[in-house]
Amino acid sequence: MDRIAFAYMGGEEFSDVFFEVYDRVRRYFRDVGLAIVPIYVGRIPLPPGTLARVETSEGYVKMYSFEAVVEALYGKLVEMKESVHDESLTKIFGLTTYPVGSRDPHLDFYKKYLGLQVTVANYHVMVLSMKPFQSENRFLFVERVFKGVLHEIGHLYGLDHCRNRCVMNPPSDVQEWDSRPPTYCNSCLKKLRDREELKPMPRFPL
Repeated sequence: MDRIAFAYMGGEEFSDVFFEVYDRVRRYFRDVGLAIVPIYVGRIPLPPGTLARVETSEGYVKMYSFEAVVEALYGKLVEMKESVHDESLTKIFGLTTYPVGSRDPHLDFYKKYLGLQVTVANYHVMVLSMKPFQSENRFLFVERVFKGVLHEIGHLYGLDHCRNRCVMNPPSDVQEWDSRPPTYCNSCLKKLRDREELKPMPRFPL
């Protein structure tokens, strides 16, 4: 069994969507027989100044600092390890209300990330922004974010991009993303099920 800590980062506007996605991710991995267990670890507040208003070719957008988000998620894992003395929890997934941006150290511009993964001292930090998936259609909004979470988790466990009807098939735009089924294809599922740490414990009859 492999556990992934899940945290909500940002304002209150998408907190209900976060919990719907979190619950759906838990049920999905249970239903497809993968021993991946999401664990809700709370809301991680981001300090003032973390959210920047940045001018882009598409106009002004709001972004969280890449460094601040990664540091906060990494710190949460370290805090949990020290409080419960559990060395096995090494993965954390943060869902943010805005995209994450990193400023070039030499030029005054930001690189915007929709989703990202970073390894820090053997800890795996994943982030996905919910804002770009926003829709007036609540079901569609949740579906888009859910598929984004599966995509990032797939990469975590070694899946490459896929050309099948699959969440690992990256879209060119959000409309194409809507056409992707909310699941891994059979080929990707097989690769995940072949990983030793993701195999469910056998259940013996009483």
